[in-house]
This record gives sequence, C-alpha cells and structure tokens, in this order.
Amino acid sequence: MRDRASAARRILFALLLAAASARAAGSDVKVEDLCRVVVDDSSNYKMRVQAALVLGKLGDARAVQPLIKALSDQNKTVRGIAASALGQLGDASAVDPLRALLRRDSDSFVHGQAEKAIAALSAGGGAGAAKHGAKIYVNFGAFMGGVKSAGPEASKILHDALSRELGKMPVVTLSLSPADQHNFGKSGMSGFYIDGNITKLEDSGGNETSCDVKVMVARWPQKSIIMWTNAGASVQSGSRPRDKENARKDCLEASARGLSEDLVNFLKAQGG
Repeated sequence: MRDRASAARRILFALLLAAASARAAGSDVKVEDLCRVVVDDSSNYKMRVQAALVLGKLGDARAVQPLIKALSDQNKTVRGIAASALGQLGDASAVDPLRALLRRDSDSFVHGQAEKAIAALSAGGGAGAAKHGAKIYVNFGAFMGGVKSAGPEASKILHDALSRELGKMPVVTLSLSPADQHNFGKSGMSGFYIDGNITKLEDSGGNETSCDVKVMVARWPQKSIIMWTNAGASVQSGSRPRDKENARKDCLEASARGLSEDLVNFLKAQGG
C-alpha cells in the first residue's frame, strides 16, 4: 500500500510541474492520471486536493465525472476543492450533484465552495465577464407563472437545460458583469431576453409523464417581444415517487432540447 501511495505521489508531483507549461505549450498533461488520483481514497488527502486544483485549472471536460465523484470524498477539503473545480470547468451537469452536496454536507467550507460553483454554473460559467468573442448576450427570466404542479425546482430544471444548450454556442454569453450590463449599448453586442412558463406538467395514466413549455424571446434590455415558441414531450415513468420525479426532469429537459433548436436557429439568424 505504501509503495502504491508513493508511486501515485510521484506521478502527481510530476504532473503538477508539467501543468503550468503545458497550457502555454499545448502539450498533453496526463489528465487521466490526475482523474485517477482525485478519486483514489488510498492516497493522502493532500494529493487528492492538489489533483482537484490542477484539474480545475486545466479545464478538461474529462475531469467532470471524477470531480463529481470526489464530492463524496471522506475529506472535507477534497470535497470543497472538487466543488470549486467543477465551477471552473463550467459544465452544467455538475449543478445537481453540487446541490445534493449542499443538502447532505454540513461543513461551512464545503457549503461555501459549492454555492460559489453553482452560482458560476447557473450564470453560464466563468468569472462574470462576457465570453471571449461573444456577439450575443442572452438573459433568462424566472420561468414562473405556469401550472401549479411546476414549482421553482421545475423552473430551475428548464432554466439550466436551456442555459446548457445555448451556452454551447461560441458567440453567445450568458454572463455579464454589472459594469458590462450598464454599458451594454456601447458593447456592439445584441441582447435577448428569454422567459416563459410550463403550461403542462402532469403524470397521466399508464405511468407516463407529459409536459409542455411556452417560451418568448424579447429584445434585451427593453424586453420587447419578438417571437414565441413552444415544445412538449412525454416520457415513461415508474410508479415510485422517485421514478416520477426523474421522469418529470427528463420530460422538461427533452422539452428544453426541442425549444433550444428553435432558439439556436433564431440566434444564428441574428448573427450567431
């Protein structure tokens, strides 16, 4: 066991030395090795912390799932740094695991890092400035005011799914600093406001969940409406409450994918 830990330590330290130069030189840091270290419970926790730190800085999507796994690490520092790294990577699929971490973990450091990561991911990732090269800014509403069965959590699922899809467009940014918003008229960017509501979310007979979503696109910051679009979906669900909860999430995410096709086409026509 000691030999294994020593070998892992040597690998990590070598990778740490290579990481800084690799970003500039374009060489390949062994991300896979770092991913193995960050989930290796037999290693010293300090090694797992350092691995999480480097993975966050490297920005490689392969690190997302290992870092999500590290949110369950026995050491609170590892959990907190893994949460921070996920915020840096900008993959919205980490939002739900981070929320689950908040529910089960009572440590103040872990809570603080998870809350910051969720805020960064919900804003489209990054440090609050516009994505480099962005030509279009998209601002989202609260997606409230729909059917009673669609509460805040359902609205959040819809918001996150649409953010994830539209955030993939290279020329779209979902985040602006307050100063950039104040001076938006001088930025040369186009701005759009997207909001709507869930008009249907119900569990019908035969273990099936159905949903419909209606969305508007308006000019930002004026909020003058340009167009409406809608999408719906139906998915099979089990009989258990947890199955129905998952089915509702799947249904809303499927509707969001349908909506995103129309929204992406619209944004492309606006210069995106």
